Amino acid sequence: MTTPNSTSPAAHAAPATEGLTTLDPGAGYITTMNTYTVAPERVEEVLEYLVRSAIETVRYVPGFVSMNFHVSLDRTQIVNYGQWKSREATAAARENPQIVALTSETAKIAGSSRPVPYELRQSVAAASE
Repeated sequence: MTTPNSTSPAAHAAPATEGLTTLDPGAGYITTMNTYTVAPERVEEVLEYLVRSAIETVRYVPGFVSMNFHVSLDRTQIVNYGQWKSREATAAARENPQIVALTSETAKIAGSSRPVPYELRQSVAAASE
């Protein structure tokens, strides 16, 4: 049985260090955020599906940089934080037949979600101790 603070096996399935998220306003990346509302008992199943989709399909799409998955502490929401090289890359991904099919399948499994694109404008690091 999985406890609310345990880590999903999917969290360990992703490639280790290549394409890690870069929080650099000068990089020009576009971030897309999707929020899925799920029943707490389905959170691991849906997370596994989303991670597997990213590993098997999305990471091969031109212009893709990285994807991160966050689970709310009450286990009712999954946020998918994805980075793309440019606005053009996100637009092309939306037209990519594999992504179109994946989006349809994802809606059946995880529920619908509308990706909201963002541009990182500023990052502030913690003060030195």
